[in-house]
Amino acid sequence: MCPAAITRPVSLGQPARKPLYLASETRVDLSVADNALVIRQAGRAPRRVPLNRLTRIICNRAACWSSDAIIRCLAAEVVIAWVDGHGRQVGCALPQEAHADTLPALLERYVELPDWTTRFDNWLTRRRLETLTFCMREALEQGRDIQQRGFETLKREYVYKGQHAQQFNPEGLGWLQAFVVDQLQRQTVQPRYWGYCGNALQLADALAGLLWAELNLGLGAMASQLDSTQLRAHVFECWARGREQRLLTHLGDLHRHLAKEVESW
Repeated sequence: MCPAAITRPVSLGQPARKPLYLASETRVDLSVADNALVIRQAGRAPRRVPLNRLTRIICNRAACWSSDAIIRCLAAEVVIAWVDGHGRQVGCALPQEAHADTLPALLERYVELPDWTTRFDNWLTRRRLETLTFCMREALEQGRDIQQRGFETLKREYVYKGQHAQQFNPEGLGWLQAFVVDQLQRQTVQPRYWGYCGNALQLADALAGLLWAELNLGLGAMASQLDSTQLRAHVFECWARGREQRLLTHLGDLHRHLAKEVESW
């Protein structure tokens, strides 16, 4: 269970949009004023929730909506879902046209999911498999053997355990992490996101780990023979420039993953 005392650092950007649950057994009147949803209930002070802070609203039969409130919620791309007394969804109202969420916005919503760590680990496992397959194909096209060990052995060690041979000089990992952070900054994506129960999604480290495997499974053996930091840095920079698209490929797949997972919750 998430301890109540744990808090998350506040993002410097737009606050994360969150779901609103209205499960009262007594009547709740819903209206809008000044771009905020106004919630009124007998015996309680009115509550105002800015529409731009909401991603969806789950309510039951006790919710009494004004037409204007429904229209304004849909215009703000807030999904409204109605559930019955058993918690089953009986219907929902969807915006006519929903704009695609940006990657940073989806990341903020994703880490609010209670099981986001499991979901992300599963995604990362799939990306490790894609990385290994890419490296094997690249090696075949270049006429070289990626490893003496077979694909299935590498699959067991790297895809499922995250382990691979460390052939490039260890200093290269720091260079690679800096490269990833720089590229994320260009995409206005943070290297770290704080989520449910104070767990951190170390995005830069995860992406750097995927590229670190590519570097070691591919160029690592040759680069390990270089006897100067300057030469290794030069070789690394040449390699990194050709890996910008690979990083964008990982981010693109992550964007699709986030959109599906957030929508399904």
